[in-house]
Amino acid sequence: MAERPLDGKRVVVTRPQEHAGPLVTALEQFGAEVWVVPLIAVAPLEDDGDLRRLVESGDHDWIVFTSANAVRAVGTVGQLRARVAAVGPATANEVRSLGVEPAFVPDRFAAGEIADGLEPLAGARVLLPQSEIAERSFADGLRARGATVDVVDAYRTVGLQPSAAELAQLDRSDAILLASGSAARSLAEAGAPSEHVLVVCIGPSTAEAARAAGLEVDLVAEDATGQGMIRALVSHYGEI
Repeated sequence: MAERPLDGKRVVVTRPQEHAGPLVTALEQFGAEVWVVPLIAVAPLEDDGDLRRLVESGDHDWIVFTSANAVRAVGTVGQLRARVAAVGPATANEVRSLGVEPAFVPDRFAAGEIADGLEPLAGARVLLPQSEIAERSFADGLRARGATVDVVDAYRTVGLQPSAAELAQLDRSDAILLASGSAARSLAEAGAPSEHVLVVCIGPSTAEAARAAGLEVDLVAEDATGQGMIRALVSHYGEI
C-alpha cells in the first residue's frame, strides 16, 4: 500500500473547529487535503445544578465518560470522587488533564466491553454524564446488569447550518467523516451529499443515526475513534 494512500483525496472533518486539529493532522500525514466544516457546536447547559449536585455528591462507584466533551463539562463543576471509566484514548487523556488516572479504558468502544470492565455491576451506582440528546441505550444496558445509573445532561450539542461555501466543499469532497449522530443529522438537514462522496461513520450508533436521517453510509470504523475512521478510509482506497 502507498505510504500516502490518501494523496489527492479531499476529506471533510465535521467536528467543531477547536476539536478538529488532531484528526486533521493525522489525515494530512496520509496525504489528504482536509477541509473542516463543523456541523455541530458544543455549548454549556443553561442550568448545571443537577450536574454539579451529582458530581459533588460522592455517591457513585463509577463515573463513565463517553466523550471528551463530557469530561470538560464535568471538570468545570467539581472534583471526580469515584473510579473513572473513559470510552477511548482521547477521552482518557482528557480525564488525565484533570489530574485523574482512568481506572478502565476499553480496547475498543463497544457497549458490552465497557460494561464488562465495570463488573461487578450488581448494586453499583454509576454516574453517566452525556449530551442532552445522547442515546440512553448504554444506560439501559448497565441497568440490565444490576447497576443504578444516574444519567445527567452535561452539555448541549447544537446543530450548525453550513454556509454556501461549506456546502460546496461538502459536495466537492471525496469523503465526509461523521463522529456523532448529531453531525449526521445536521448533514442530512443540509442535504445529502452527492453519490460520489463517501460517508464515513465513527461507529455503529453514528451509522444508525445517519441511516435514520436518510443518509447512505459507505464506511463504518471498526474502532470508534478518529484513527478508526482514517483506517477505514485507507483500507477502502487501498482496495480500489
